[in-house]
Amino acid sequence: MRSDLVPQLEPLLERLGSWRGSLVEVVEQVTRSPGTLDRHATTRSALVLRLEHVGIAFSGASLMVLGKAFGRDVGYEASCDLLERLSVEPESVVLVEQFGRVAERHSSFRPLAEAADA
Repeated sequence: MRSDLVPQLEPLLERLGSWRGSLVEVVEQVTRSPGTLDRHATTRSALVLRLEHVGIAFSGASLMVLGKAFGRDVGYEASCDLLERLSVEPESVVLVEQFGRVAERHSSFRPLAEAADA
């Protein structure tokens, strides 16, 4: 992990933690062309969960985002020790993990508005 990102971990946990109880969308993009999200070299996955817990596990240095979707436990993890970039904004959080020269993963989190009939 880049040492200049360490001070941003606390604001990261605070921002994600402020969304507890809310629906949160997680979008993961894995690119085989680091530095770009070229559509020809990037896969994309998304999930929505009702956020219950956020934390960093010391074992493995993983950010853990846990919640429920359709009555089931769901989670998402990112490796803090591989963080290359981190952006914490009022309505979004973006993490970029660098997996050597061959791949990087962009993980975006944002709260969703509740549907009127949810």
